[in-house]
Amino acid sequence: MPVRPADVCQFLDRTGWSQARLAWELGINQPRISRFINGMKKPNPDLVRALEAFFAEDALARVATRTGDGDRSAHPHA
Repeated sequence: MPVRPADVCQFLDRTGWSQARLAWELGINQPRISRFINGMKKPNPDLVRALEAFFAEDALARVATRTGDGDRSAHPHA
């Protein structure tokens, strides 16, 4: 299942992580997370793979993608 921007926002809300912390965990820079959340740029294959791997392996991330309102239109982390 592809990771959506709403999934990332929900994960950040649930964990209290910053975009910078998530970016560090993924081995990318924070602006790439911001652009993904805001829909400013289509994510490149490396970002897609990193997000999918993280959300598949991290228990808190898996919970975030299966619960709550993943279809919010306003993202506080955007």
